[in-house]
Amino acid sequence: MTRRDALKLALAAGLVGAPLLAGSRLMIESSGAAYPRAPLYVEESDGAGNNAPLALLCPKDAAAHVWLELLRVEGLPYARVLTITEAISTGVHIAAAIVLPGSVSSAEVEALREFVVAGGGLIAIQPDAALAPLCGLTWSEITTREGYLRIQPGAMGTEGIAGDAMQFHAPLRHYAINEADAVAYLCDRDGIAAQAPAVAYRRLGKGAVATWCYDLAASVVRTRQGPIERIDAEADGLEGVRAIDRFVGFLDLDCVHLPQADEQQRLLVNLLNEVSAAPLPRLWYFPGNANSVLVCTGDSHNNPAPAVDEVLRRVEAWGGTMSVYYTPPPTNTVRRAIRRVRDWLKEQPVLSNALPPTDVVTPYHVETWRDRGHEFALHPYVEEGLEVGWERYWRQFTGLRYGEFTTSRTHRVLWHGWAETARVQAGYGVRMNLDYYHVGPAFQRPDGSWAFGYFTGSGLPMRFVDADGRLIDNWQQTTHLVDEHLIEMPWGANFVRSTPVQAIEIATGLIRRAASGAYAALGAQFHLDPFAVPGPWSEGARLFLDAALAACAEYGLPVLSGARWLAFTQARTATRMTDFQPLSETGDSSFDTSFTVEIEAPNIALTLLLPVRYRHFHLTELQANRKLIPIHTRQVGATLYAQMELQSAVTLVEARYVNA
Repeated sequence: MTRRDALKLALAAGLVGAPLLAGSRLMIESSGAAYPRAPLYVEESDGAGNNAPLALLCPKDAAAHVWLELLRVEGLPYARVLTITEAISTGVHIAAAIVLPGSVSSAEVEALREFVVAGGGLIAIQPDAALAPLCGLTWSEITTREGYLRIQPGAMGTEGIAGDAMQFHAPLRHYAINEADAVAYLCDRDGIAAQAPAVAYRRLGKGAVATWCYDLAASVVRTRQGPIERIDAEADGLEGVRAIDRFVGFLDLDCVHLPQADEQQRLLVNLLNEVSAAPLPRLWYFPGNANSVLVCTGDSHNNPAPAVDEVLRRVEAWGGTMSVYYTPPPTNTVRRAIRRVRDWLKEQPVLSNALPPTDVVTPYHVETWRDRGHEFALHPYVEEGLEVGWERYWRQFTGLRYGEFTTSRTHRVLWHGWAETARVQAGYGVRMNLDYYHVGPAFQRPDGSWAFGYFTGSGLPMRFVDADGRLIDNWQQTTHLVDEHLIEMPWGANFVRSTPVQAIEIATGLIRRAASGAYAALGAQFHLDPFAVPGPWSEGARLFLDAALAACAEYGLPVLSGARWLAFTQARTATRMTDFQPLSETGDSSFDTSFTVEIEAPNIALTLLLPVRYRHFHLTELQANRKLIPIHTRQVGATLYAQMELQSAVTLVEARYVNA
């Protein structure tokens, strides 16, 4: 045994005091890692080349980065950001489609009219009085602060969009229909339409204009994050401020079954495809050909290693991976140092038998679990303050040599500010937050029934926006399916008072809907505590976990840890589409188009979608890196797409469309 190992053994036996250890490497490491100062905000780049078919024209009063993020969520990562002056100087061939949030001058309106008449597509967001006539609308001073909208059945671009009344959360201007057709109307809670359109469509010359009568991007952010004016609200019936507190009285529980924000985003993509002067490629939401995924997570409050391992093996039995959000025991630096030495000794064949048995989670357990594909991350307590709690538990976690991590959930899902929790976490390198959490009395209707689904209006991750409109480098991933909401836990819970069988029916229903068109990354919470603390709750927890995993297998949902889902999300977001070639027409009978896709992680199972139909043309030939590939299709909303798995870091995509 080396002298260093002998000293470690002496420490483990308590023979060497703290003074001797002061300043040693072990003590320094056991004090925990320093604050990493990871980037807080997204460094914005549109990532598009000069010939990208989609342009975002942003006046000074529009938030380009939020619109870019919304388009990225929908798989359109190639919008060029231009000023209106730059766009006008480029002329009518600036892009196949333009998204225009904000106001324009009379001269700029004429340039946009020429663009549309020549065949371009325009998405106008709450146009001002100068632009409204181009959209086929008459401007009005009347607005509705927020409310409900409903699509007009059979209207342009509405195929695949929910026909129920949906909430929006941004001022809607009451334009009058003139030369446009309504796609969606302002309506009341029961879906009875008013006269004012919410979305409109107009053909003009060779092109078309679709108009949003409210700011869709602002509405999506407010729908997802809740109203900023209620950041200190205490309204959910549970002690402590949580994100869900902001949604009480803001969210209509009869709309929770719908991913309302996602539905409205998909309507945008439908209409982009309708107005565009070229077919618009798109990235699919999920890995491979999956219709949805389950983001499998479980909070663990210093639970022993055998309990953690049991849960992970149950997940593995269904081909899945899981994130364990672990709260380490509160200890000082000396005790962490002693524990680290004992952990090391337990791994030594000669010495391990000399130590008393223990089920404490060691770095060696964590390394093994990570090697098996799971995530082991921090579950901090922040009752004494957000920054104090994170600093303390970060040092506890890293001081025990558990390593770094990229996703997290806070104990009791306590929340600070509008997006302050997300910002602080980003500084620690956390890139996905699961604190928006479906739990508690807030989801009970006055008649006693319970609402389940998408309280943020979304089943898709999107990065947080702070109070100043900046994009935080931390994705909001809602936890839609929460065990403690539905079944008994060691501390009680089970707000719904459901049996395990009833809880399984609820979980299976969510999974079935996600697989059937309500495309979602369903965040799921399976606490590890019921597996560690024997009691009447243990069997229910096992039944609930196994049944949810079985439902995922039945309906084809991959079961992914938060870290793996984040890795996919990051790779998808970072994907670049460049070198778009203008449509090469061969008379009126056909045309060719091509572009290049660059991805950072070729093994991440990204899928490219390309419209099968464009106006009166039909896709007949598709090539990847000069190799002809078979055309397999997927219907998403109003658009039928051809699918292509992206298997290379760089893929040249070439397509031929023939007049049908």
